[in-house]
Amino acid sequence: MKRELRVRKHQEFDRIIKGGKKIKSPHFSFYFVEADPAQKHTRIGLAVSKANGKAIKRTRIKRQVRAMLAKRNDYGDPIDLIIVIRPSYSEEAFHGNEAELNECLNKIKELLH
Repeated sequence: MKRELRVRKHQEFDRIIKGGKKIKSPHFSFYFVEADPAQKHTRIGLAVSKANGKAIKRTRIKRQVRAMLAKRNDYGDPIDLIIVIRPSYSEEAFHGNEAELNECLNKIKELLH
């Protein structure tokens, strides 16, 4: 993802998590808020805790989720979104995880309209 399409700062993560709406699924937690009116794109931040494994595994998980997000570019209105990958996430079940991710993103899109 390009730099302008990511949520990067710790303060922004906190603002979105504490002040936003939340959706949970078996492998993901989604926190989201509507973006500023001047913002033209959806910004996404990924969080993977140490409970998911060591650094190599966490990096691989983030890479997989970014690949899933790269296939999708229809988020509706611009939002700020944090995706927390839960420890139950399995790298081997890529297609199942992708379906779950897309289902939740569609649900978020419906909630904002």
